[in-house]
Amino acid sequence: MKPKIIKLTAIFLLLLFIGAGCKKNEIEIADESIVVDNYPGVSVYKTNGNYFNYISIKFNDDGELGGTPYFTSQSSGISIDAKGNVSYNRRWLLRSGYIVCSEISRKDVFTDITYTEYYNYCIKNKKSYTAEMFRSRVIDENPFIEYYYSTGFNKKYKEFTLGEINQMIENGTLEEHFEKIK
Repeated sequence: MKPKIIKLTAIFLLLLFIGAGCKKNEIEIADESIVVDNYPGVSVYKTNGNYFNYISIKFNDDGELGGTPYFTSQSSGISIDAKGNVSYNRRWLLRSGYIVCSEISRKDVFTDITYTEYYNYCIKNKKSYTAEMFRSRVIDENPFIEYYYSTGFNKKYKEFTLGEINQMIENGTLEEHFEKIK
């Protein structure tokens, strides 16, 4: 009887470890005590897909790339974990499924370029992707289902915690503090 129990225990533990190893690379909900402000501006949005870990870029009206990120090991906009995964530290996922970002425009498009891939390219090549490289990797030119914006330019400076923004969304009062663009 004991060998049977040992085998069942071993199988159970094996399945447990396999299940833990198959855990998806999930995006963490942001700490609700994080404070963001509307200077120069802050956006709250939902997208068509899960683009949280992907580079967004902007093309101007002439179709030219309007500024590109360039990452070095000292870049302030990114965080690198122990495994070498790079994340953008100015974009936060709310428990409501919305995202808050201090540096995204309603005109941004999303690429299939992860922050890790792009960081590694910049470090290795000591330069940014070209406009054509970015353009070839665009996966959504109209990514926003909803987009809200608050600016501090010529307006009252405001601070919000991510928890307060979650409450605004849940209470239906987001538009009292953010302009609905889409």
